[in-house]
Amino acid sequence: MSNTFSEKLRSLCAHYRSISEVCRMLGLNRQQFDRYLTGRVRPSQHNLQRIATAFGVDINELIDPAREIRPPARLKEASGRDRMNSLIDRAFPGDLKRLRTMLGYYHTHFLIPSDRDEVTRSLVYLYEREGRVCSKTIERTGPHEEVQEILKYEGMATFLGNCIFLLEFEILSADTIVESILYPSYRKSLDILTGLTFGMTSQVYRQPFASPIAWKYLGRTVDVKEQLGACGSYNRNDVRIDPRIRKYLNAAGLSGTLSLAPM
Repeated sequence: MSNTFSEKLRSLCAHYRSISEVCRMLGLNRQQFDRYLTGRVRPSQHNLQRIATAFGVDINELIDPAREIRPPARLKEASGRDRMNSLIDRAFPGDLKRLRTMLGYYHTHFLIPSDRDEVTRSLVYLYEREGRVCSKTIERTGPHEEVQEILKYEGMATFLGNCIFLLEFEILSADTIVESILYPSYRKSLDILTGLTFGMTSQVYRQPFASPIAWKYLGRTVDVKEQLGACGSYNRNDVRIDPRIRKYLNAAGLSGTLSLAPM
């Protein structure tokens, strides 16, 4: 059964973007699934049924040498949710090999919509989990010496069309999604990334806004407490901000941020 099954399993997997995507769909460990693909291990009856159900085929199609395997039924008759999951899987993580070079901690800097002379510095962490690149961001409002409010975001990053896209959800108030688009650094060592961020103000009358943003790479491992302590609001010309970032924000933000007030 093993050789027939493994051949048919590889054939089914060929319809998907990656083996990691298939493992996420099946809820199986990659190492365990690789043994099925090579024919070294026979799945339990439970896992065999799980695989057949996920691909939308009959168990006998998988194990009977006399029967040909059909294309996965879910590719032909996907529900709306399946199609959406497929789109997300296609979009994230994009070029994973390129993204892996960018994992680690960053200080992000963007202009504050309510005051064009102020810059918010936050701490973001990019890490890999189950074949995707995820993010955790902590934003402190107010002067960095005195915290007024803390916002926390979690999301995913992708590398598409020569740009980095980061989509994050604010997990405390659960009422904001933020997107950032960044250009990668082509220096030999990871340094500064620049681009735009789009989000909502945290004021009573919340407004959508866009601002230039700059990320400064800190490293794969850092003293999180120390780097978080350096977050908060700064004057855009504060010498504690990297001069290259000050130059970028001053040039990109001459007209300030784009903000739309409610009508």
